[in-house]
This record gives sequence, C-alpha cells and structure tokens, in this order.
Amino acid sequence: MTTMLELAAEAALRHAPPGLAVIGYDQVRALRWLSVEPALDVPVTVRGEGPGRTRVVLGEYADVVVLTGERYEPLPGPDPTPLHDPRPAPVSAEALYRDRWMFHGPRFAGVHEVLAVGSDGIRGVLRALPDPGALLDAAGQLFGHWMQLRLPVDRLVFPATVDRIRFSGPPPAPRELVAATARIREVRDVTVRGDLELRRADGGVWARIDGWTYRRFGADERVWPMKFTPEVCGIGEPQPAGWCLARRRWTDPASQELVMRRYLGAAERAVYERLAPRARAPWLLGRIAAKDALRQLLWNDGAGPVFPAEVAVGNDPAGRPLAEGDLAAGIRLTIAHKDRIAVALAHRDQPVGIDVEPVTADPDALIRIALTPEELALAEGLAACEGTGLPAALTALWCAKEAAAKAAGTGLGGRPRAWRADGDPGSGRLRVLSPDGQPYPIRTTLLADAPLDHVVAWTERPAEQSPRPFHLTETSHGS
Repeated sequence: MTTMLELAAEAALRHAPPGLAVIGYDQVRALRWLSVEPALDVPVTVRGEGPGRTRVVLGEYADVVVLTGERYEPLPGPDPTPLHDPRPAPVSAEALYRDRWMFHGPRFAGVHEVLAVGSDGIRGVLRALPDPGALLDAAGQLFGHWMQLRLPVDRLVFPATVDRIRFSGPPPAPRELVAATARIREVRDVTVRGDLELRRADGGVWARIDGWTYRRFGADERVWPMKFTPEVCGIGEPQPAGWCLARRRWTDPASQELVMRRYLGAAERAVYERLAPRARAPWLLGRIAAKDALRQLLWNDGAGPVFPAEVAVGNDPAGRPLAEGDLAAGIRLTIAHKDRIAVALAHRDQPVGIDVEPVTADPDALIRIALTPEELALAEGLAACEGTGLPAALTALWCAKEAAAKAAGTGLGGRPRAWRADGDPGSGRLRVLSPDGQPYPIRTTLLADAPLDHVVAWTERPAEQSPRPFHLTETSHGS
C-alpha cells in the first residue's frame, strides 16, 4: 500500500507546478492487491480537487488524495503519553523477519528494533530504506506486529485505509533511524484502527499518521502457523489412512483471496480468476486438499520442505486431476469437494479414488436410483452394526461406488447400479466391483462435525487391506 502512495505522489507531481513537494495524503484507500511481479500497466487518473489537493486513482488498486505545497508545515511535538502496561518485546527485530512474522525481504525489512509492547500500542525504531514506500511500510509492520502479538484470533492483517498522513519535512536519508510509536484506537471484529508518530533523531516529529486501518483476515489454529512456514505445514488435515481433509476456514472473500495466494501458483491463479465467483471457494478447497495430500506423501518420503505452489495440480484431457511439477509429476491423485469441504488422496503407483457427500436427506431417492435390493440389505446391516443410521449407511455405499469409479478412471457413467457394493458388516471389509468385475477395496468414515454430516469413501492402500472393523465410523475433526 505504501508503495502505491509513492506511485500516486509521482503522478500528482507530474501534473503540479514545479517546485512543489508532497506534504501528506488524505483518504487513502487500498482497493486490491497490486502484485510486484510480473510487471503490468496500470491506468492512472489524476484530478485536481482544489489548491494543493490532487486525487489520484491507480486503476482498480488504490484511490488517494495527494497533498502538495511549497513548504512543509511543522507538526505538534511528540505525544508524551506512555503506553499502558508496557512489556519488553517478545520478538526481536531480527526474529521478526527470520521467523517470518513479516514476509518482507531485505529491501523492505525496515524495523530496526522493537522496544516495548503495551496493551494499547507498540514502540520501536525503524531504519529508512531507499525503496519507494519502504519507511512507511516499516511503520505499518510495527503496527501490524502489535496485532500479531495481542489479538487472540484473526491475527493476519493487511493495511486497507488511512485517514490522514502529514510530513514536517523531506524523507529521512537512507539508513537514518526513525523512532516510531503506534497507538491502538479501536479493535473491531474485522478491523483494527490506530495512529502512528514517527520521530527523527533530534526528537522532532517527521510524520503523523491518523486513522490507519488494518483489515483482519480469518486465521485459526491451522491458518496461523501456515502463515509462518507454509513449506512444512498446511491448512489441510492429514488423516491416518493417508487422505487429506480441507474445510473452509474463512468467512469472507478477502480472507479467501489471502489463502488462495498462499496456495496457488501463477498459472493456477489464472484458472481460479476465470471461475465464477461462487465456484471459486469449492475449487480452491479441492486444490488445498490435493496439494496437502501430495505434500504429505512427499514429506513422508523424505522430500523436506515443499511449498504449496511447488506441487501444481492440473487436469488431464478427460478432466481428471493431475499432479504436475518436478516434485509431484506421476503421483496418482484424486479429489472430491462440496461447497465447504474437500478431500483428496495421493499414491505413487496405485490407482486412487475418493468421494465426499453430505448424508442423504432423501434415502428413498438414493435407493431408487443407485442401489440394488442386495445393497439395501447391506446398508441396513451396516446401520444396525455401526449405529450411524440408515441414511449414513446408504450414503456410504454411494460414496464407495463413486470412489471405485474414480480409481477405475471411468466414472459411474450414469450406471450406478452396474457398480456392485458388497461386504459383511461383521467382517470389516467393503468392496465395490466394477461392471467388468474389477474389485476395489473401500473404506468409509462419517465426519460428524463437518458443516453438515458428510461421508467420505476412499480406496484402500495395499498395506491397509487387512481385516478390521467396518469403517463407517464417526470421526471427529474439531478445531
């Protein structure tokens, strides 16, 4: 956002009389992410709004009023109010970047020291770096770090708006140290608002920033650690049987986009952007489940750190999911997703299939369309043995057929009754026979705390094909 301020300032000065300086900004609105790479052209609209006021709109990315003048105006002296209940900083400036509290590389790693953290603010020292926007960005990093340390939930934050910025003089020289204090004025469910004061070595206030508002993004116990080390952890929940579960862990489009940018490479992002808005979330969930299933397999084989973008997921000519990239190419992959839940399974050599469905609300229709009389009797036996209810048992048989058909690479072909499920509820085995007689051992489980009760069915790995209790069991995946 602060680099976009510099771009707006350049545009305003090109349309201003010579000899003017940028003395501040008003009504800063960061509207969309502006990626640093690859390079792109952004339309710029410049419009005068009175003496010394120029509104600059950077395409669909930012809207700001740039203030220009012949001279800087002095700012009130430093605010002497101490922070409430100040404590020594638990994270050093070095650790701020080393441990990835901040994602910034060395050209924007401008926090020099974190001095104290209070219940209502944070104090530190910044180093002015020469890249456009780097110093104000460092001030925002310090402010954002208070939220990382003090907010109990949704600690992922990014700047969204600023009411007012004023400068008392030209920018500090490169490498000059600047003292900074951020004071928290308001904490809401989706935003945090505060004011910042930046002081030069002589104690004079160089910049005052009022009403800097940060947007909070959904970040629970799985999203938060993924922010630090996405190469060794993920949002997906690996299951003991080898498949991966991913659930929607965001409540708004902005948080969804943040997760998307952590998981997808450039080509995958282009596919995502072409989808209808309502289709993006389930598609993204499927990619999260698939990438984390692939990465879990690679980690188990000793691959070491693997970022989500390093295991691309595409589709073959028939539309089946396909693992791509140097690390995952050739691994068998299967995905299933609904609106708020997705599952995936990966294996190096064995054909795999997986399916997920909400427990049917219309058992009679499922019986009529998909099951034979023998399979109905099997479902009744499973329901009696496991106590999960007939609708869940019926759904398990439907999912089992779907999983087997995916492993075969054909799909059900509109003939679900041609795929025969059998098994003895007391023997611990469930099997699906394809129309040509190929057997597929299947396991199933009931996810009782998913957004709705869902059943998952998947093809067994060879090592798992030994007698065991029937696997239509209730599984808890609580947060």
